[in-house]
Amino acid sequence: MATRSLRILALAASLVGLGALACSSQEEPWGSTPRAEVDGEVGRLARIHVALQPWPDVVGGDPQLDVRARFAAFRGLEVEVVRARLGLGPLPHERVGVGSCVIADHVDGLAEVEPRPQRAERELLLLDGGDLQLRVGGVELAVPLVLVPDLLPYMSGVEYELVVPSLPSVFALDERALIELELGGGDEELPPSQIKAALPARIDLRAEAMSGPSLVDLSWSPDPRGAKDAPLLLRLGAYIGGEAIGHEVLCAVVDRGALRLDVEELRRLGLGGAGEGLRIVASRTRTSTFEVGEFSGGELILEMRDGAFVTLP
Repeated sequence: MATRSLRILALAASLVGLGALACSSQEEPWGSTPRAEVDGEVGRLARIHVALQPWPDVVGGDPQLDVRARFAAFRGLEVEVVRARLGLGPLPHERVGVGSCVIADHVDGLAEVEPRPQRAERELLLLDGGDLQLRVGGVELAVPLVLVPDLLPYMSGVEYELVVPSLPSVFALDERALIELELGGGDEELPPSQIKAALPARIDLRAEAMSGPSLVDLSWSPDPRGAKDAPLLLRLGAYIGGEAIGHEVLCAVVDRGALRLDVEELRRLGLGGAGEGLRIVASRTRTSTFEVGEFSGGELILEMRDGAFVTLP
């Protein structure tokens, strides 16, 4: 077995049986990340992450739609190492405790993993599942494949990536908007499959500077389908004119619909001290699992974002 290639192992596994993709209707507990199931010497990890805003971001320039999908098969590597290499570790909202704020640079980026002895024969393949189509809000888009850079001698393949600064004018989200993903099928481990899931509710974020020198009141629409005491992630940045200054700060708060920010406290944490404007981006995330072919426990991450900008007195 040690001398066989991953693709031979994948083909043998695929002959056992291919299943259609199915999304779990039960939302994952907060802070839990589905683990890869290891089948013999071959491990598999899959993640689809869709981040969406109801309208374009005119201040910070964040894309209105951001889609990433990876289907990885590996051997001779620890699961934690693969997650770190591919950026499949815990998401920012899983790494910031509810009720706390941290500098964004301490959370963003790839997680560090303690080095461990690895097998001499290592292989990490990102598989081609054929055409990936996305349908949401009356818009249908193809998610293209991109080559993974050959940064490591044992790593190769492709991943799906789509960044859309502004969606067509026909795009619209209703209160119970769904997202549909259809995989055409390509590699033996990834047969034609489709998934349909409900998006998190729109946030409809509003911000108002109070008469006090450093107080900002936020209000938003809570998710009627969200779990009790589920968190909302806030990304805060100070601006002078159209330029960001200082550090961005991440805060995890309970998704109850209202919050008062003390900008002076955020400045002591690292937010730009001389900023005359405050940009707030709120993020609400729903996670579930799916199965496709030989991949079980795949992670489906649906993220709804909304932003606001307030001029400070």
